[in-house]
Amino acid sequence: MAVRNNFEIIVVADAKLTDEESQTVFDKFKKLIETGGGQVKFESGWGRRRLAYEIDKKRHGIFHVLYIEGNGELIDELERQFGYDENIIKFFVIAVEDLVKAKADFEALKEDPYKNANLVKESMGA
Repeated sequence: MAVRNNFEIIVVADAKLTDEESQTVFDKFKKLIETGGGQVKFESGWGRRRLAYEIDKKRHGIFHVLYIEGNGELIDELERQFGYDENIIKFFVIAVEDLVKAKADFEALKEDPYKNANLVKESMGA
């Protein structure tokens, strides 16, 4: 049996999508996680945001964060599928120890990015 780990996955979809279209895209990946033997524990939408840098001539994206349990094979397949989907402009997969803490840290950062910026520094070891 494969080892199950915890992951935080940040997915950035093309900002040209409607709310319904972007939700359909994110739901497709949640279904892929479940059929691949993983489990979505939490999720959080961050909405349309300006990108830190331009990607494929796009300045904005729709951000969504998934907190999952899964194995390396599932992550490999997710990364492959993100690459195939023309609606996904960027994704990040981060291994985390505690999904509850990772979600709480993200929600705090979302609430007040400046006050809670130290959470990012701590998680990156800075």
